[in-house]
Amino acid sequence: MRASDALLLICVFAACARRAPTPAEQHSAQTAESPTRAGEAEFATEPARATRPEPRGGASAEHALPTSVDLRPRFEALGLVPRPQGPRPTCSIFTATAALEFACSHAARRSVRLSVEYLNWAANAATGRDDDGDFFHHALAGWERFGLAPEEALPYAGTYDARLVPGPDALVAAGRVLASEGARLRVRWILPWQAGQSGLDTAQFEDARSTLAAGWPVAAGSSHSRLLVGYVEDTTKPGGGVFWTIDSGLGGYGEVDYTFARTRINDAVTVEVVDER
Repeated sequence: MRASDALLLICVFAACARRAPTPAEQHSAQTAESPTRAGEAEFATEPARATRPEPRGGASAEHALPTSVDLRPRFEALGLVPRPQGPRPTCSIFTATAALEFACSHAARRSVRLSVEYLNWAANAATGRDDDGDFFHHALAGWERFGLAPEEALPYAGTYDARLVPGPDALVAAGRVLASEGARLRVRWILPWQAGQSGLDTAQFEDARSTLAAGWPVAAGSSHSRLLVGYVEDTTKPGGGVFWTIDSGLGGYGEVDYTFARTRINDAVTVEVVDER
């Protein structure tokens, strides 16, 4: 199946998925807005909007950011545990997938585990490439054009197959995710990628921390990409603190210090939910 055929299938599905709800579906939606169901208890303390504190710089003490933010328990509660990339150069695809599935899970109020393998294909299909692994902006172009299938629809493979094309079931599933959650998410660049650029400036650094404090992880690209999932101020560390990370190279959690963030991060992006229902 060609990429153009896949796009047509997804567009047709998305159009069908946006039909007017039936009376039964409207009743179901109204029921879903009633007090929190048992399976949604972990969302009771989630932020109500995707608003975030403004970058601080010389802000007054009353608006100071917390000294520590940790989103790892929320990832664990959603079943979004770190996954290993193995020997393949797919760290940026893993990181982009982790940011997207966290936002989709928040929007859907349930665990939404998404396919790294599918996003790897979508990044290539959207940009005319055929390599294994890619930049964040290519991966996000793939998401915006082809959606993102659940993990079970196209599991991650130990080796790369440049001839792989998702089957119709995976494409339909990806269209369903895009139709149901795509319009509710916002991709926001903190530091867009630019050749020869490296390091967060003061405003970008504070924006990354403010975004974490508002409850959204930050995808950070470097020679190895990671998802920032928290931070802690610590004067014993270079730069005065560390960011905690989800690291597919480790297949677990890691950290980078503040000096690394200020000098080695090449691009940074977050995915936020802007339509809370």
